[in-house]
This record gives sequence, structure tokens and C-alpha cells, in this order.
Amino acid sequence: MKIEIAKAERMSQSGSSLLRLIQNNNMPILDLFVRESVQNSLDAGIDGMDYVNLQFLTGTFDSEAFSQELEGVSEKLQDRYGNEENRFLAVRDSNTCGLTGPMNYDSVVDNKYGNLLKLVYEISKPQEKEGAGGSWGLGKTVYFRVGMGLVIYYSRIKTESGYESRMAVTLVENETSDYVLIPPENNGLSRGIAWWGRETGENKTEPLTDEAEIQKVLDEFGISLYSGEETGTTIIIPYIDENALLANNEVVYEAEDGNGQYIPVWRKSVEAYLAVALQRWYSPRMNNPVYPYGKYLRARINDRNISYDEMEPFFRVIQSLYNRANGNVTDFDCLKDNEENTDTEEIRLRNIFVDTNAGTLAYTQISRDGLGMGYPDNHPSPYVYTNVEMGKRDGNAPIICFTRKPGMIVSYENTGKWADGIPSAMDQDHYIIAIFVLNTLQKFRDLENYTLEEYVRKSEMADHTNWNDWSIDAYNPRIINKIQGQISKKMVEEFGAVNEDTGTKQNSGLGKLFGDMLLPPQNFGKKAGASGSGNGGNTTIASHRSVTLSIKSKDTKYFSDGTMRIKLILKGKENMKSAEIMLGIDSESGIIKTAYWEKQMGLPLPFYIQQAYVTFADEKNKYNPSRQKTLTPLNSRVVDGGFGAELILSDGKGTGVKITGTGKDRVNAEIVLTMRLKNREVLSTFYLGNLEEQ
Repeated sequence: MKIEIAKAERMSQSGSSLLRLIQNNNMPILDLFVRESVQNSLDAGIDGMDYVNLQFLTGTFDSEAFSQELEGVSEKLQDRYGNEENRFLAVRDSNTCGLTGPMNYDSVVDNKYGNLLKLVYEISKPQEKEGAGGSWGLGKTVYFRVGMGLVIYYSRIKTESGYESRMAVTLVENETSDYVLIPPENNGLSRGIAWWGRETGENKTEPLTDEAEIQKVLDEFGISLYSGEETGTTIIIPYIDENALLANNEVVYEAEDGNGQYIPVWRKSVEAYLAVALQRWYSPRMNNPVYPYGKYLRARINDRNISYDEMEPFFRVIQSLYNRANGNVTDFDCLKDNEENTDTEEIRLRNIFVDTNAGTLAYTQISRDGLGMGYPDNHPSPYVYTNVEMGKRDGNAPIICFTRKPGMIVSYENTGKWADGIPSAMDQDHYIIAIFVLNTLQKFRDLENYTLEEYVRKSEMADHTNWNDWSIDAYNPRIINKIQGQISKKMVEEFGAVNEDTGTKQNSGLGKLFGDMLLPPQNFGKKAGASGSGNGGNTTIASHRSVTLSIKSKDTKYFSDGTMRIKLILKGKENMKSAEIMLGIDSESGIIKTAYWEKQMGLPLPFYIQQAYVTFADEKNKYNPSRQKTLTPLNSRVVDGGFGAELILSDGKGTGVKITGTGKDRVNAEIVLTMRLKNREVLSTFYLGNLEEQ
């Protein structure tokens, strides 16, 4: 193949600058490679196909034979790598359109460069397809960092007259290095960039199209030509250093037994690492026929299929959450047995979009067993799978991830703006996992040319590892900041808040809450402890001249799902029309009413009444179970003879129970409350609200 050396020209990139251009020195190279190569393939999926096929290939090749194909650098490659076998890494797709478009710049019309010129010969030419992955045209530079800078591009496309194969080779190297391959120009200047292909003029090439020549190069790597009606692209990176790739930006975890470091099994081979990295970033789209925005992904590592059943349990959870966020609970949903701890919430922003929905948050609190971490599976923790630090929280910090239309996970976060303020899981045996899925079709109210998808897409850097707010002219809607704030609020409402400064463990707060619920609340009633214990183990917690409110301490129970059952007795001393039993927040200065807590303090309710069972005593002052009435937010009023009960609601959550009397008989009611505990650090109490006497 003939060489074309990039000339030193004004405003041109050099090899050394291209190698730094993606500007991500934190994420492992193999992860960057997987994210970029898979997204390129998915963006190129062709109409009429349900999925894109993707295969990662590894193996050895004969350096001496291969080097002879590259004019101008053969001898230096031999000096550097000798006659021994070397390793390569390749990615091959099908059901994709391939590297279409003009073969050379003379054929470009209206700046339509096409896939071939953009990928092989250009830089900073972004994807123009709506909802595509890239918006900067810089991600492909990771290919030059995986090996020593050589990249082979082979593709087969469909043309008007049939099919055409194309092959080109690129080398990007640091031109300032002491050891370079590309020969300098006459004046000694070098950009560190070269291409190989078919000669079309002096120092000018374009891709090979002769299949016999292409086959000769592919044979060096044991890779076959596309055939029949197949179209697609294969990218081959020779001269890789597997040990260096596996060690790059490795996150170090301490072994659970405290003896040394824990090294995940996938850190021991490139093939195993690729299998996990594929799931880490593309679990929403892998083997997922209900992916809503086009073709799903089917992947292989060499000859091993990564089927749904072979996906790691943690990544099956991510896919189930993603599907739920899109309104799909499939037959293969792995969270069906964890429904009570799994939910979705719409994230709504006002005065920005045509309607308010910015996306959907799906979350679950799942046990170690649900993640396959127990015997005999012994899978590692979610933190290891996601390559994030364990953190220094008491308890397991939440893991939040987010994605838009292409279905690639942008990032996993357990600290920072996406996760700060969200509590840890209920105990060390559970994990909180959540995904935010952008409402990709949402339109701006005042910006006709932008969808929410395009706004967020352009906020990503070249490596697509974060979302950031940015200004459109002078307008900055601060969408990402608001989404993060809404997510934090929703998660706090669901799982409660943790005071990071005190360092108090949740279990201690839980014990304190339950302990106080079993005793008379502090600062309650006219005099502390004045009422005594009452009858039958009842503790009077509020007293009025017409009614008393007691708690049956021995019947108070709490459960592992974050709920609590409390039994209260409301007895009339005189006839009364109505009495309100209100839930409040117990503080050193007295009771804080829930309305004040929400509206004045701007805080979510730390607990609320999920359900209430009310039984009015019969003529013999007995509570007959057959007369028990159930109150829920959907059935908030009941009657029994001349007595009635109503669940008092605030934004759909129970904050009290109103009992109404006959005006002729004294009330005697047993009220059993099921409470949802959202914040286990805040103490609850009850008080008598509005009373209407006869």
C-alpha cells in the first residue's frame, strides 16, 4: 500500500495534538474504545434491520509479513517489533451501512464528506444524524491510543451498481518522539500523520477497492471479507500491549477480608474486560428488543455470544430500570420480584418545554442476593462493575446513571451533583440503583430549532462522560442543574435524607425513631409525662376535655421494607362532632406541623401515612374486626353508622386522620396506621388538631 504523508500546514493538527485531543486521561482506554466503537456502529445501523451485530476480535499476527504492506515504514516496524508475533484488537460490525460517501475530496459536494472521509481522513467532523452519539468528531482519536498509532479501516458498502469494498490505513504518532516511523519531509517538518491506500497522485492516496489486495491484508489477521449482502465496517488495531491496556487507569479495591487488593476476574484478559465494558456502557441496548429508538445491539467477543442470560446481574438490573423508565416491563424483567422497592418518577421542569416532562427516573433498592453477590454466584459489588470508588459513607452510597437516545450510559455517579444528598441504602446488604432517561423528544417552548436531546447532546464533551449546562446565545435554561436537583428531591422523598456531618449511622437513627415511637413523645401535652400509662398498656399522648388519644405501645411494629405499624385509640369523654389526629415532626422546641415543614422549610415529608384501618367500637365497647374500614389516598372517606373517618392528605400523602362523631354518642375508635418512613433521622409524633365539640 502506498504512503501519503500529511504535510505541515497552517492551522493543521499534529499527531501529538491528536493523541491528546479527546482529553480524557481518567477513564480506562478500553472503556473509551468500547464506547466510541460501539456508538459508531449503532449510529450506522441500516433500515429494515432490528439489530446491529458487533464482534470484538483479538489474536496474533505476523509483524514481518504485515509490515511489508506499508510503504515507507516497513524497516522501522521490523526494527521496533522484530519477527515475533504481535497482538491485535479489532471491532467488526454488520447490519450497518459501512464507510459510505466520497472516496476523495474532489468528489465532495456541498460539504457532504460522508462516513469514509470523516472517519479516516478528517478530524472534528461531527455526526449530523439526529440522536447520534457524537457531536464533536473527536472520539475516534481513541483508536490511535489503543495501540501504537496504526489503525486499519476495512468496509463494504452497497452502491447503486452492487457492492464495493474499501480499505485504508492511518498512522498517528507523536512527531516529537525520539523514535518515529513516518519519514520527514524535505524541510524536516513532520506532523506525525500518514495514510496508506491506492496511489492517485504525488503523495496522494485513496482507499483500496481491489478485494484481492484487501483480502491479502485481512489474511494477516485471520479476518474474512464481508460476503453476500453483508455490509459493515471492521477496524483493526495492531501492536497492542494487553498488560498496559488492562492496567490503564485501574481502580483499586480493597479485598473484603482486608487482605490486600481485590482484582476483578475481567482484569485478567482483554476479552473478559471487553465483555464487561460492553455491558457497563450499553446494557440498556444489549439484547433488548424493546429498545425504543431504533436497533438494539447483539455482541460477541471472538466466538462467544454475550446473550441476555450471560449478562451480569447488575447490568440486567440497569436494563430493567431503563425499560421501566420507558414504560416497558418485559417478560425478562429481573426486578419483578422486587416490585415493592422499585418505582419510576417523572422529572418535571416548569416554564421551559412544550410540556414539563424532562425525563424519567427509575430506581430500586435491591439486596446482595438480588445482585448475585451471595453464595454460590459471588458476583462483585456494583461499585466494582461500574468502576467507581467505594466512597466513605456509612452504608452503601447510591449509584445514579443517566442516558439519552443512543442508549449509552453517560456515567455512573455515587458522589457529586447527581448523587449528593441522596441517602445510603437501608443497610450494608442493600444497594440503591437508579437511572435517569432523558425525554429525547421534548421540545423547547421558546427555541424552535432545539429538542432536549440536541441540547444535551451538544453539552457533552468529546468523550461523552458528562452533561453540562450551556448558553444558547444569552439564554441558559440550566436544565441539567434542575434535573439533578429534582432527582435528589425525588430520591430523598423515597429513601429519606442522611445527615453527612453527624456521621450517624442509619441504623442508629432507625432505632432512635422506633424507640421514641414506643414511648411518650417529648414536649407533648400540657405537662411532660403527666398522663401516665392508661389502661391495657395504652400510653396517653394527647388529652383534651372531650377526647384522649393513646398509643398501644406493645402493638407497634416495624418492617424491613421501611414501613411501620402503629395502633392508636381515640376515646371521647364527651360528645363531639369531629377530631383530627395529626402526624407531626418532634423537635426539641416542640411539634413541627407537616404543612410548615413542607411549605415554610421547603423540606419533603420525612414520613407519611400510607394506609389506615379504622374500627369503631360496638355497643359493648368491643372492636369487631368485621367492621374494620380501610382508608387509602384513593379511598379516603368511610362511614360506619353515624361515625365517619377521613384520611387527611397533602400532595397525595397521608398526614392525619379525621374522625367524625354522631353528636349523640361518645367516640371510641381504634386506628391502625401503616406509615412509610422516608427519613429515619427525624422523629415522628402525633397530636390532636382541630376539635369540634357538641
